[in-house]
Amino acid sequence: MQIIGTEIIESPQPHTAFIVEFLGDGGEKVSVHMAETENGGLTRDNAVQKAQVLLLQASRFGLSDQADDDETADKEPSAAVESLRQEQQERKVDERNGSALQEGLEDTYPASDPVSATYTSTIGEQKH
Repeated sequence: MQIIGTEIIESPQPHTAFIVEFLGDGGEKVSVHMAETENGGLTRDNAVQKAQVLLLQASRFGLSDQADDDETADKEPSAAVESLRQEQQERKVDERNGSALQEGLEDTYPASDPVSATYTSTIGEQKH
């Protein structure tokens, strides 16, 4: 199958953010359904890249167990594994930052009222 295009669809299903469809030259379609991430890291802009990483992971599933002399066994982790690790680290950082932010907001309440967006003034009386 030669991929000739992609489509990004916002999913109507709960807990699924996007569906990326890779379109083949013979009318084939490969769909990747991606779940929403807790840190909001999945966007329309990076959905195709993340879908490609998932397909790479799926294509390599179980290959490292087949042979001990496999060339790829001694290499660094794949881009898919690195992406997953990075996403997990970002999630941990966001959780820590989020709790610190929440604590800071609670400590400053009620002084954290928003600033007024309007400007009021009165014209002074002119003296002759």
